[in-house]
Amino acid sequence: MFSKLKDFYNSKVKSTQQPQTVVRADQVEAQQQKIREQERRRAEEEYKQQHPEQIIQENLSTFEDKTNKLKKKLNIAIITVFGLIVLVFLILFFI
Repeated sequence: MFSKLKDFYNSKVKSTQQPQTVVRADQVEAQQQKIREQERRRAEEEYKQQHPEQIIQENLSTFEDKTNKLKKKLNIAIITVFGLIVLVFLILFFI
């Protein structure tokens, strides 16, 4: 009987004497961020499975937007090079 009481007392004492685990705030935030990221990825995958035609259309529109941006940059580069060639020719011709 006393051994049972002794075991019960020791189990209570041991649990209170064990150090409490303290988690830093940045670790908690990192864990929460990881969970949010996993949830976002899961939602994106679910959306892709439900709306494949819309995803294809969005990809095509972004491709067209990127192409148009590159066309504008290329036109600016061509005009700049042509303008510099004319400037160099005028400088060399009049000096």
